[in-house]
Amino acid sequence: MKSLEIIKTLLPTLKLAGQYACNIQSQIQTQPDKDYGENFYATALTDADLTIQTAIELALLAKFPELKFFGEEYAKSYNTKYFRGTNLEDDEELLVTLDPIDGTRAYLDNLSCFSIILNIIKNKQYEAVFVLQPKRKHYFYALKGKGAFIGSIDDDLELAKPLKLKSLHSKKIYLSFALTSLKTKLNPIFDTWCSATDYNPPENIPDYLDLINGDLAGFIIGKGNLIDSASLAFVAMEAGAIASHFDGSDFQPFRNINQMKIDGLVIAFNREIHQQILAIVNQ
Repeated sequence: MKSLEIIKTLLPTLKLAGQYACNIQSQIQTQPDKDYGENFYATALTDADLTIQTAIELALLAKFPELKFFGEEYAKSYNTKYFRGTNLEDDEELLVTLDPIDGTRAYLDNLSCFSIILNIIKNKQYEAVFVLQPKRKHYFYALKGKGAFIGSIDDDLELAKPLKLKSLHSKKIYLSFALTSLKTKLNPIFDTWCSATDYNPPENIPDYLDLINGDLAGFIIGKGNLIDSASLAFVAMEAGAIASHFDGSDFQPFRNINQMKIDGLVIAFNREIHQQILAIVNQ
């Protein structure tokens, strides 16, 4: 079974879920908060998270009941028990993962920078990553070793165009939570935007397409998730960007799996910026 076949089959459901998320965004009622500590972007579990995950689960169980599936809201899902598994115990089997609303706090603040992220994983590697940004009317995806692509939300996959790095015209760096102390060290070289201190609706949050479009020089992620920040790093790499762990080792998101988490990542527009960031991070 090919990853592209799965994405094509799920695409109508993903688009429907995206339209649903847009239509109810201003009305959303939050469920009890998750425990995310300082990360106020993701402090609320919304009706949209649960409903979108249910829609994707329905499509997967109808079309691909043999697949394993891990959804971010697995603990509250009625359907988790019907899948063959939620983990990577057998490397040869495909695991589909879903972040139904990536950027929950931004979504609740009525911003446009939220996404639905679907990943297909095999042999502890991303086979494919699909990202829908419904309010921005586009999707983008990457296939292992075959590059990245972008399309209008109305387009089928066949109409998507190659997504590649454009000319860099920015020194802005995205700095994630828990890394605030690095801001003063980065600022002599970069224009640092820190998610812990600079989040200011109605301004949107910098995202990975900004890096690919040359509007952002890099990302520094303290601790990420395999179903969102790490998978977006995979897309950036397939588009031509550089990614590594804080120690400079090659991007290997599944080398130490712990509840779908990943240690620090540096994603940079080019190798020079990557080396500059690593030098500061490792001081």
